[in-house]
Amino acid sequence: MATFSSAMLMATALLSLLLVASATARTDEEVMGLYLRWQAQHGKAQNGLPNNGERFEIFKDNLKFIDEHNSMDRPYKVGLNRFADLTNEEYRAMFLGTRPTPEKVVLGQSKPSLRYWPRRGDRIPKAVDWRNLGAVNQVKDQGQCGNSLSLSRNIHHQNS
Repeated sequence: MATFSSAMLMATALLSLLLVASATARTDEEVMGLYLRWQAQHGKAQNGLPNNGERFEIFKDNLKFIDEHNSMDRPYKVGLNRFADLTNEEYRAMFLGTRPTPEKVVLGQSKPSLRYWPRRGDRIPKAVDWRNLGAVNQVKDQGQCGNSLSLSRNIHHQNS
């Protein structure tokens, strides 16, 4: 019986992947049109420079990720932005800034603030939708300020 349920689970997963792939398929002409419009919108026209083909392939990979992500039932959607022709590694190198080493964290050289930690007797809800409380703004491009990691840590800390 376990073999049958494993086979059913595998078949269901495979069918889901096929449906996602077919729902997100784009023609080469459609992708090229999106790429050219995206280049114009973000001032990234390459004018035939040698890396234009490489940038287009990265753009296609990122577009595929976007289509696959948005075809799933997720609470948020992703889309094209000015970083659509960057690999994850390129983005990290250019925009994530400095990070503390694990040694500093383990050795206590980087101590978190206890300012917002709950105190004895505090009543804390299981979940808070900060959007309903007006505490969440639209996504903003902070450029290369290097604070994105500390911001994400603060958000993670507050939601823990």
